[in-house]
Amino acid sequence: MQEIADKAGVARSTVSKALRNDPTISNKRRAEIQKIAKRLGYHPHPMVATLMAQLHRVRRLEDPQKIAWVDMWPESHSDSRISSILKPLLQGAGRRAAELGYEIDVHRPAVEHINLDRLRNILIARCQWGLIIPPVPDSAMNLALDLKDLTAVTIGTSLHQPVMHRVSPNHFQGGEVACRELRGKGFRRIGLIISPAHNERVNGKWLGAYLAQQQDWPQGDRLVPLIVDSSQSSLFFEWWRAEKPDAILIADQYVIPWLKAKIGIGWGRPRVAWLVLQAGDKKIWGVDYRATDLGSAAVDLLVGQIHLNARGAPSVPHTLLIDSVWSES
Repeated sequence: MQEIADKAGVARSTVSKALRNDPTISNKRRAEIQKIAKRLGYHPHPMVATLMAQLHRVRRLEDPQKIAWVDMWPESHSDSRISSILKPLLQGAGRRAAELGYEIDVHRPAVEHINLDRLRNILIARCQWGLIIPPVPDSAMNLALDLKDLTAVTIGTSLHQPVMHRVSPNHFQGGEVACRELRGKGFRRIGLIISPAHNERVNGKWLGAYLAQQQDWPQGDRLVPLIVDSSQSSLFFEWWRAEKPDAILIADQYVIPWLKAKIGIGWGRPRVAWLVLQAGDKKIWGVDYRATDLGSAAVDLLVGQIHLNARGAPSVPHTLLIDSVWSES
């Protein structure tokens, strides 16, 4: 760093700040110093970089003391199955944040009737420029949130805009796990029922895994997947009569009443397995995406970006996938 400082005609502390994108150094000056560093072949020592990140965490008063948790769900969902997803995510994030010396401050713009421009101003004013956005409702998949001066991470695949780094369940791997577990238990005609909305939220990963797994099954064991919404029960009954599944993979609650209905076709009810289990689910089979671990990983990813002063939308967004496990709770 001293060599870079000599070439740039600045103090070594200025080089240190420029190399970690400290906003107290102008963009032009940062770019000049970083260009010199690149030309000289500068590479930080990983162990020293880790130590300095810890030291800067104490010294830099402009670093956030609290991480903003931005929950975009309206109040009407607070007691639904959505809450059973969000709660363990927040618990995992809170526990990991405390271990790293941060607190979590929860913001609910839809409940508090705050628009996103106002929310952004609040976060910056409170020095909460590091934020995590957990899974969002369909209406919030594309948010008009300006990430300038903010560092953001999202959880899951439901948020499409703005672009940010994300931590996500490995939905494709989860679909594979579900199919393999059911086949291992002797089920041969395994069906898949999913809503168009849920299929979009996971970017078709469950459907892709299901179809990929079928390539290793005998032709007679391959069922046509059913993509229907809650108003299309008649299609479900037609599909059931035609495909005769002995097990069904589902992700949507509205399928349950259909399964309980008296169809009168003369054969038993198939085994149901959930593509995603919710916190507190009992006596059912399904895929556990380890929500508390997802929340914890989101904090790790965000804090790493905070130490780098990486603000705004990333030019190359990263996705960290967390593998799932099978559960028979």
